[in-house]
Amino acid sequence: MSGKPILTGDLNSVSLADVISMLNLSRKTGVLRCTRGAETRNVFWEQGEIVFARSTSVRDNLGCFLVRRGLINEAQNAESARRITPDTRHGKVLVRLGFITTEQLWWAVKNQVLEIVYALFQWSGGYFEFVEGPVESREKITLAVPTTKIVMEGIRRLDEWNKFSTRIRDAGMLLEPVPGKVPGVGREQDASPEERKVLTLVNGARTVGEISRLSGQGEFEAYAALYDALQAGEIRERGV
Repeated sequence: MSGKPILTGDLNSVSLADVISMLNLSRKTGVLRCTRGAETRNVFWEQGEIVFARSTSVRDNLGCFLVRRGLINEAQNAESARRITPDTRHGKVLVRLGFITTEQLWWAVKNQVLEIVYALFQWSGGYFEFVEGPVESREKITLAVPTTKIVMEGIRRLDEWNKFSTRIRDAGMLLEPVPGKVPGVGREQDASPEERKVLTLVNGARTVGEISRLSGQGEFEAYAALYDALQAGEIRERGV
């Protein structure tokens, strides 16, 4: 989309939550472009609601998202990526090859878009501009998530990430089980099956980043499970 921006600013001085809320209340249609260094994220709007998002970061593309969630492997991602054409998107290629179902594609695109937007709330700097105008039909999906709810979840996740950082220093941190403890069991409320899937990967040799990738859960969900287990004294940093 080309056109003159009707709203611009610095994310150092204006919160993304305020920008999104303003676009929602004024029922704008167009694209919100956020740039930080070499990375750009475009959030597409229709009548004040978020309908799609894209990122220039390779980590945010559909194939990498599906690999992180355990729905395809690296070889399938590479094979399907080779078959993308200007007229065929990656998702359709993956379905055509039988690597995922149509239902899995819909789930993946929706959650990929949400992850791209949620991650923007963690940006402490960068610039934004909003260009008003019609959005191409190929850039629309039915998120079925009100923008007001996206804002609340984005703010909640930012608070949670700040909390996680008090115990999880970085993705390279090595974690190990505490002898005599079964992670996720024996608490006032036992860990969910998804959380236990994360915790069973803690073996003293894997880093936080590796555990997150192998779990097939989202990065946020994996960190939350590890944080809770650290707080409960069920796992610990190796060597500490």
